[in-house]
Amino acid sequence: MTRALAVELARRNQAVRVNCIMPGPVMLPEDLSEHEVKGAIAGTLLKRVGSPEDIARAAVFLAENDYVTGICLPVDGGRTIGGS
Repeated sequence: MTRALAVELARRNQAVRVNCIMPGPVMLPEDLSEHEVKGAIAGTLLKRVGSPEDIARAAVFLAENDYVTGICLPVDGGRTIGGS
């Protein structure tokens, strides 16, 4: 959907950019069991939970760079490319 919207909206107004952030494990619910927390962490290449600041930095990057459009940016500690 991100790419389709980026293409469609750029045809109408080249100043419009469409991107998305795909966050990984950040701010895990307090009621998760220790086993579930360990599973979430094990599923990342960096072997840690992310922070809200990690997501915020990605959002700032996308907002400040006016030459990026149509991307889905994983901010997930490597979960999408090789976590278990």
